Amino acid sequence: MLETFLEKSAKYIFNQFQDTQALANVTVVVPTRRAAYFFKRALGQCADKPFLSPQVTSIDDFVTSKCGLEIADNVSLLFDLYDIFKQVDRNITFERYLQWGSMLLRDFDAIDQYLVDTDYLFNYITEAKALERWQIDWPKSNVPVDSERIKAYFELFSNLKEVYQQFSQSLQAKKQVYRGLAYRQLAENTFDLLLNDEQPRPHPTLPDHYFVGLATLSNAQEKIIKTLITAKRAEILWDTDFYYMRDNPYIEGGKALRRYRDAAWTGAWKWTENYLQDSTKDIRVYAVPNASMQAKVAGELYKEWCHDEQGGTENRPVAIVLADENILVPMLNGLDEQVSDLNVTMGLTLRNSLLFTLVDSLFELQFTIAEFKSKDGRNIKIPKYNHRTIQKVLNHPFIRRYEHLTLQNRDTSQPTIIQKTIREIQKQNFVFLDPSQLLEWSGNHILFKVLFTRWDDNPHTVIRAFYNLIDLLREVYKDTQNAIETEYLYLFYTLIKQLETTLTHSRAEKLTLRTFKAFLYELIRQTRIPFSGEPVSPLQIMGMLETQALDFEKLIILSMNEGVFPASKRQNSLIPWDIAKEAGLPIYSDQDAIMSYHFYRLLQRAKEVHLVYVTDTNTYNGGEKSRFIMQLEYELIPATKGKIQLREHTVLFQEEAQLAPSATELLPPASLSANDWTVPKTPETLAFLIEILQRDGLYATHLNQYLKCSLQYYFSRVAGVSEDEDIEERMGAADFGSWIHKVLERIDIEYIIADQPFEDENVTQILKEEFTKEFGGFDAESGINRLLYQVAEQTVIDFLREQRTQNQDLKVLSTEQKLTASLPIVYREGVIDLKISGKIDRIELLNRTIRVADYKTGKIDQLPKVTPEKLHDIMNLGTNSNYEKIRQLWIYQYLIYKQMLHQRGLTFRNQDFTLEDYEVTSGFYSLRNIKRGFIENPLEFETNDPESYVAYSEQYLTAFITEKLLNVEEPFQKTQHLVACQYCDYRQICGR
Repeated sequence: MLETFLEKSAKYIFNQFQDTQALANVTVVVPTRRAAYFFKRALGQCADKPFLSPQVTSIDDFVTSKCGLEIADNVSLLFDLYDIFKQVDRNITFERYLQWGSMLLRDFDAIDQYLVDTDYLFNYITEAKALERWQIDWPKSNVPVDSERIKAYFELFSNLKEVYQQFSQSLQAKKQVYRGLAYRQLAENTFDLLLNDEQPRPHPTLPDHYFVGLATLSNAQEKIIKTLITAKRAEILWDTDFYYMRDNPYIEGGKALRRYRDAAWTGAWKWTENYLQDSTKDIRVYAVPNASMQAKVAGELYKEWCHDEQGGTENRPVAIVLADENILVPMLNGLDEQVSDLNVTMGLTLRNSLLFTLVDSLFELQFTIAEFKSKDGRNIKIPKYNHRTIQKVLNHPFIRRYEHLTLQNRDTSQPTIIQKTIREIQKQNFVFLDPSQLLEWSGNHILFKVLFTRWDDNPHTVIRAFYNLIDLLREVYKDTQNAIETEYLYLFYTLIKQLETTLTHSRAEKLTLRTFKAFLYELIRQTRIPFSGEPVSPLQIMGMLETQALDFEKLIILSMNEGVFPASKRQNSLIPWDIAKEAGLPIYSDQDAIMSYHFYRLLQRAKEVHLVYVTDTNTYNGGEKSRFIMQLEYELIPATKGKIQLREHTVLFQEEAQLAPSATELLPPASLSANDWTVPKTPETLAFLIEILQRDGLYATHLNQYLKCSLQYYFSRVAGVSEDEDIEERMGAADFGSWIHKVLERIDIEYIIADQPFEDENVTQILKEEFTKEFGGFDAESGINRLLYQVAEQTVIDFLREQRTQNQDLKVLSTEQKLTASLPIVYREGVIDLKISGKIDRIELLNRTIRVADYKTGKIDQLPKVTPEKLHDIMNLGTNSNYEKIRQLWIYQYLIYKQMLHQRGLTFRNQDFTLEDYEVTSGFYSLRNIKRGFIENPLEFETNDPESYVAYSEQYLTAFITEKLLNVEEPFQKTQHLVACQYCDYRQICGR
């Protein structure tokens, strides 16, 4: 068992002092608070009797305590900085300031941590921007020099120096600092704050400060430590390896450390080991398809270790390191349920919570405004909510959970206010809704008041709304007893409270709703929930920075992708990259070097290492594996001469059987698979099919659907799987066709069949009435709906004009006529009396021919001629859209013939029609090419007299029902005609 770095450091410091009581006056500075805890634990193992511990602290806490000033919170800092900016530039707005305020605070923090000469830096920026503006003034420049945005841009940089100076002075006058300013204060006043502190020396010749496990130092840190070392009051203990300190000088992780060593200001270098090249290690690399799969891999690895009793212990824990901290929640969910002893050293961001998604949905709701274009071209805005944002809020898990809790003592058979609202929106196709309408549907329920009351542009109104929301959600959190979500709610409450206090005392002008949202989201981005737990757990889950100075024998690192670890090259700063480099500020290459050091230092004492990366470039943070893995493969492994074994694995999804959700009652689960959907026709299924054939009948659409894809028929007609109703903001093809059908039906009934004259104005009025009835929520005054409305209007008017002009003898007999015929078939040694049904758009008479007509809003030029050779294909194949149309007309003509033969004729408009006196045909009216007129059905049998037509038809219908639909040997299955899957409602279920 290797000795950890902190154990070695603790023994070294302990052995320096013979008098253990003197340790109480020693200060040990480590990188993090986590490292401070483990150092104390290691120090406690150095003696078998109690002794007073030295002061062990993180570097940030050490600097804060020594500078003697209070660290201000981020909210106050943002407003204080804005107040200073407002004094320097009265034209600045808070909304514009928020776009870069937090970034500027980070820049000030870095400037002070690296002790940058601010006069030099800000003068440099001013001169560089003056050159940039000079280039804009060139005649060939396309940028308008006098634009307000250009002026504001250059004004910002010219004011930075004065803002920085006033901001620093203002904070110090209030005895406050930000972290970087605390470092500068201590570094520039080391004698007064460090050397003249009157602290008793533990030993006249030994240092009283030990800096342990630090890596790359900022200039302020370097000056503080160097001052103490020069005064012989400090010693620094490094954790480095010969591999990147001597043998491979190209490793960026040792760049700064080699510079410190060569400068020799640290004294004798302690310590450099040879763990990377001289110790045996088992390194495995896993390529996984997506980010969440990483958590499953890590969970399985830890589960195997625990099962083999090779998991971590309190003294030698296992570490799961998250290079991307956004996968913390999936990682926790990926652990086995029996894993309860673990410690998480990173915080959860509020932005990744369900609570934030609800807050974000409420802001989205408030920002939606119905906008219409009037006939005179003006844009009219009405404060209405969009249906999508309303349903998004109402379907949120927290709102649904609240709904469940409030219904515990009510009749659950009655719809709740949420269910009622969603149904009304879908039923009436409301696209935009007024808040008062929602409150009316809910009976002014408190939930709807909180969710749907309009906010004004006063931030305090929004804050009160969030307080009311928190009060409602308390019951939800209390019921679920989810500790993390409860912590999120409390954190959000404290954040709102802090924001309210700051806004009350701030001198900032009134915030708009959008500005308030931007400010709140910036605070949420910066805020994390810290986990509290026992730090000596056998499993440690942490971010890369929390691993500083800690060692683990078993190690799993997730998100080992280029662009994640190390992070992508982006300079998130107002200071240009070249100026930052010239001034001595850290740039992205310095950040890469820090991550490189942390990576190699973690490997030094590890025995078993598992590195996981994501392969899919289309998934979150996926794609190329980290350069650090490549360095291991091509640089470190060859240098170890076989002591390090590296193996690569590819993790794939395991395919499992999937079930159709609504099909389980009629289908044995074993009969479905993800790749080959086949549904057997069980006795229960056949009985159900016979029942609907006897009760409702077989329609031409059902016959076509089965031939096109029998699995689609199963989902639709047998299993009853249907998509949820959706609100359409624009007319689809089905809506457009349905609307025109209803308009033509009304015109036939109210005018043509009633022998009433009509004009284009009557048609326009019916179009408007049917549109309002069917699509009351649509905006027909602008966009695609306006175009479709005009197309529909012109189409119907042109069709009716064409009919009046070209077919003056045409007489409409009936519209939307439903016909049914009885068809007895022999099935399984018995006779079943089935129905064949159809609903005909129009039956008309021209001369002595009865025409069965169907409207098509699509374009039909000509149906193919039916030869005897094609007849079999037409009756059996579902891969041709023209065949579907022919079968539809065939069924309609069959129904008319059957009715007339059975009843010795038909009666329409008080007139009898018999087959002896009239012929029958069927066809289409294509409303896209009206000039084509009536497109007649080309289907012909060997003989086409009515009796033969019916006989042939029933022969084909019987064959379809017995040999296909009710054939137990032919299961429901996917079509092989993939074009048919493109617009199928069920393609996501069957995997197409």
